[in-house]
Amino acid sequence: MKNKAIKLAIASTFMIPTVAVSTTNQADAATYNQVSDAVQKAISTSQVLRRACSIEWTGDGKTRPYKEYNAAKTAYNEAIKLVNQLRSDQKQVFLAKLDDPQLQIKRAAYYIDAITAGKKIEEKKLFLESQLKEGVLSDKTVTAYHELSYEIKKQTKLLDRVYGVTTREAIRYSFKETAEKLRDDLSYPMTVRMALSEINRLPSGETSKLLSQGKKALMFLEVIPQKEYYDQLRLKWDKLQSKIPEDVRDNEFDRLLEVNNSLRELRQLVKPGVSDSKVPSLVDTISSSITQVSNSLYQEKVETRLDSILSQLQVPISEIKGMLTQKAVEAGIPPELVKSIVITENGSFQQFDSKGEVFKSPDNGYGIMQVTPLDEHDTRYNWDQVKYDLEYNIEIGIKILQEKWSYSGTRIPVINNGEKEILENWYFAVMAYNGLSKVNDPNHSDRTYQSKVYNNMAQYAQVSPEILNKDNLKISYSPTTGQAIFSEKMNYATKEMTKSTQLYSKGDTVILPSKARLRDKPSTTGGPVDIAAGTKVDILSGPIEDENKYNLFVWYKVKNLSTGQEGYIASVSL
Repeated sequence: MKNKAIKLAIASTFMIPTVAVSTTNQADAATYNQVSDAVQKAISTSQVLRRACSIEWTGDGKTRPYKEYNAAKTAYNEAIKLVNQLRSDQKQVFLAKLDDPQLQIKRAAYYIDAITAGKKIEEKKLFLESQLKEGVLSDKTVTAYHELSYEIKKQTKLLDRVYGVTTREAIRYSFKETAEKLRDDLSYPMTVRMALSEINRLPSGETSKLLSQGKKALMFLEVIPQKEYYDQLRLKWDKLQSKIPEDVRDNEFDRLLEVNNSLRELRQLVKPGVSDSKVPSLVDTISSSITQVSNSLYQEKVETRLDSILSQLQVPISEIKGMLTQKAVEAGIPPELVKSIVITENGSFQQFDSKGEVFKSPDNGYGIMQVTPLDEHDTRYNWDQVKYDLEYNIEIGIKILQEKWSYSGTRIPVINNGEKEILENWYFAVMAYNGLSKVNDPNHSDRTYQSKVYNNMAQYAQVSPEILNKDNLKISYSPTTGQAIFSEKMNYATKEMTKSTQLYSKGDTVILPSKARLRDKPSTTGGPVDIAAGTKVDILSGPIEDENKYNLFVWYKVKNLSTGQEGYIASVSL
């Protein structure tokens, strides 16, 4: 009994500490769980913030995520406060977990600062744009230009702190790069405008400063890309250049002035497809003069401007072919015939060389149609225009071909019934276009001009008219001129009569003679859909030319009357 009492006493003695320890652990556990929840909240809100600051997630690089930033910052601060109440061994674990939320908040601050900086740049950019809408480079415009330049420089550091290459570049593009483009586009006119303002302000006795500002104006005036600003500043320069005395102008100024005036004249002479007899010498003058100016950047700018002006002469192939087709249709001549003549005469479709001089053959044929004067006294056409105007060259070439056709029945034979749309019927007119001589008589030459034209038509226009059998030709020659005489036989017939497929127009209905391909664009690369022979199609538009100089056929947009489907079909299928 005594032992039992002792045991109960011992048990009672140890039960009190056990209860006390249990109560302490529960309090610690409650605090620990509260801290854990707070830390987890800080982590999750920081991840939401991270996504809001990345254009690869929910950010747009233009909107400042204040809501997400404040939520993450509040959650982080609350977590830190609770963590600091823990024992040091527990605290370190949670602090390590809070390193990333702290980093995301810091990066978000950089992101927000960058957008704020960008909006300041944008504000200056919009103000400059509002000034430019007036179309005049005023003092206000100059001030706005300088303010934008300063703001870009001032805010760049903040833009460059953004985390993430993609997001950083997106913000830079949205704000800085677009503003820089506006600034850079205006750099030439602004430089000239400021130089001219200085010339206008300076007294006549400040000759060295006047000369310096004059050179600056000349350096940039002719490379101004915006026509409206160029016109304004050119007018100001014309009024002010006399303020620079003749006796102080040095060699560099003279060279700059020479280049300036030559470029100005070149601008006025060169148009798309149009050059002038003065152009080659102007190009030589400019190229020579810029080498005498030591500024390599200036030389580069002028060469770029010169190339830009001369590039107008190189008309795209599709436009040249379109011009040939249009002029041929207006004259009632099969376009495939005219284009086959061009590719025979001038395989590069070249009107001018790199200096704007007319492309000339060894026998003095000019330009794309190789129009050749009879002699130095030939006054039938404006020969300068034949040389330096692409469209006029084409018009005269087609006019000459029409003239040769008009010889039918008198100087050259008639083929079949003389219908102009039949390709076989042009055999003798094509021969006459090049010359009625033995070199084009198939009984004397294996490579006559007309056979080249018809072979090119078969290869590139993909139509193959019948060529007259040389054994049936009856040709004699004048003993005095050497010209072909056809009086022995003035009528010929062919088994085939191939009609031009490039004389259709909007509203025509065509029955397809064979299976054809309907494409989703006017190109051989367009996705094709086969259409059966005998299908009726309506011509919706065309003819349309592509960029391939060896495609001498055209495209028409058509509607399949059986299915209603629309697309593009090559003329050779019609």
